[in-house]
Amino acid sequence: MANREHISLLKSSIERWNIWRESYPKIEPDLDRVDFNGINLKKANLRRANFHMALLNGTNLQGADLTKANFADSDLRGANLNETDCSAAKFYGADLYGCSFKKATLRKVDFGNFDLRGIDFSEADLRKADLRKSNLEKVNLFRADLRKTLFTEANLKEAYLSSTWLQDTDLQWANLTKAILRYSVKLTPAQIQSAKIDRETKVPHYLKIHWVSETEFHCEEKAG
Repeated sequence: MANREHISLLKSSIERWNIWRESYPKIEPDLDRVDFNGINLKKANLRRANFHMALLNGTNLQGADLTKANFADSDLRGANLNETDCSAAKFYGADLYGCSFKKATLRKVDFGNFDLRGIDFSEADLRKADLRKSNLEKVNLFRADLRKTLFTEANLKEAYLSSTWLQDTDLQWANLTKAILRYSVKLTPAQIQSAKIDRETKVPHYLKIHWVSETEFHCEEKAG
């Protein structure tokens, strides 16, 4: 059950809310099922806040601290989560359609089996995040940090991965057809070999694709 005092304070003044959070850092705000549609929560301290089944359609959360926050089954459609810290936040069952995570910190977040089409993850920190079997078709991951990120069996068709950091990224059985990986760093032939690509997949300049047939290929590093 949501705490009425928490709701009233948060909606009245972000400045006073943040001061209160600093004074009582161990309190975990209970905002279960609350209607925050379209509300401005920019730069709010919402660490460990419970937003279970909350309505956050179009809410401005830019720059907010959402570390370990619980967004299970919440409505985040069209929400602005740019520059947020969502480290270890929980999004199970949340509706993320049309929201944006540009420059957000999403380390170790579980997005497995999510429909993430159309979401902006450009310049986001997704280190060790779990995106296995997720749908990332045409998603913008420009300059994202994807070190040790799990993309096993994910759909990255036509995804924009230019200038991403791909060291130890798991691309096993990932669909990279028509994906753009130009200027990405630390991508290895073994990672490409483990994924599904086509002739329209754009790999970094230091890799070479040798096509054996329409579906079979060999990837190697260019000499020199």
